[in-house]
Amino acid sequence: MKLLKLLSIGFVFSIFAISSFSQSQTERAGIVDQFDYPDSKNACGPASILNLLKFSREEHFTIYHSLKGVDDTARLKYLIERYFRSRISTVEPKWNRWGVHGIFAEDLATGLNELLVEYEKPKLKSENLDRIASETEGEHMRRIHEKISRSIDRGVKPIISLRSFVVRTRGSENPRWERGIHHTLVVVEIDKAAGELGFHLLGLDSAGGEEVALFIHRDGGRLPFAALRGAESGSEWLKGFPFLQVMAPEVPSLRPRNLKWADRYLVTANLLIGDF
Repeated sequence: MKLLKLLSIGFVFSIFAISSFSQSQTERAGIVDQFDYPDSKNACGPASILNLLKFSREEHFTIYHSLKGVDDTARLKYLIERYFRSRISTVEPKWNRWGVHGIFAEDLATGLNELLVEYEKPKLKSENLDRIASETEGEHMRRIHEKISRSIDRGVKPIISLRSFVVRTRGSENPRWERGIHHTLVVVEIDKAAGELGFHLLGLDSAGGEEVALFIHRDGGRLPFAALRGAESGSEWLKGFPFLQVMAPEVPSLRPRNLKWADRYLVTANLLIGDF
């Protein structure tokens, strides 16, 4: 029993231990806060674009400073009005990109690349982070770590889309997985190598303009789950262990509303936008 207890303590410590990031940890001043846009609380996407531009390599930093507006409130308004509010969604052509739902991650990547093209800069890649059928969970984890690391090494702090899912029981229906919250952050630091269980990230959370710690990990084959790939009519519920999970205790905006103590919910790493 003593040995099992020590192993358990060691397991917990290995997850939460302070990691050795590939870059020195420095407090970043001026993280863009989505709440600087007073017209809507759903501005995490455009705010993440600004944080990517502001903290990435020189060509992107130059774009950030050249955007119309004297402060981030004005820059957010400019981005939303020019690239999202009046443009047609690439996900749902009957909708505009900007609405009560905020912005789909796929539309966010499209709008960012339209901005980059106007400044004659190379487009960035966007990719869903679901597991390839032939991959083990460990291979999946290492592939995602490599993509995030590559973008950071190339000077682009990538945007990561996170989604939460929760099991609900409604009326006499059987329990089922439902969508929770979608949120985006910008990744600025990452462990040099993925561990056996996962890897640590340092992210810029636009919901308050703060640095937050994240841990992306494989499930370990304990309890399968269902999670959505894509959005709306082009989406597909994947089952088993389709995405890496994310521990994000410092990001309360990902927590579904009205959770009961018995509800099962989790956060997944959904989509990545960067230079990988």
